[in-house]
This record gives sequence, structure tokens and C-alpha cells, in this order.
Amino acid sequence: MSAINKNVALFLDSKDNVAILLDSVLKGDLIFLKGTEKSVQATQPIETGHKIALTHIEKSAAIIKYGQQIGIATTDIKPGEWIHLHNMESVYDKEFKKRIEV
Repeated sequence: MSAINKNVALFLDSKDNVAILLDSVLKGDLIFLKGTEKSVQATQPIETGHKIALTHIEKSAAIIKYGQQIGIATTDIKPGEWIHLHNMESVYDKEFKKRIEV
């Protein structure tokens, strides 16, 4: 995306440490958090609908989206990084596995 395009991400709860991209972004793009004055710079290309880290998230820390814990960081995550199953473990997958193993 060019510098004149405004990249926007969905940010719904003040506890969130991730936002959801409403457009695909390239490394270096500045992403504005909808409804706030906040922004974050992408450290890599990230596709529409994926999560982007808003803050530094330490390994084993909670990943918070829409005010709810959705996962745990499996590595340190820097602001602007793509968040997906390569650097987080889903609490939903973990809970599902517990239920089917019983």
C-alpha cells in the first residue's frame, strides 16, 4: 500500500494487545487503530483479517483480542508483528484437545 492509503485495524477493547487488519499491509506500513489515535508499524507483510501485535508480548504471556484471552505467546513478539499459530498457541485448541482426550 502506498503512503497515502490509510491502513486500518479493528481494536475493540482497551485490554487488547492485538488488532485485526481490515486491509493487507506491507512491511513498514503504518496501521491506524479504528476509533483511536493509536497506530503501529507493520514489521512484515500481513494479510487482511490477521492479527497484528500492538505491544511487546513476552513468551508465555496472554494474547488478548476483543477483551478475551485467545492464546499464549510461544515466543517473544514485537509490536507490528503478525500473530498466528507460528508464534502463539490457541487456548481454544488447547481446551478442545483436553475435551477429546477425556
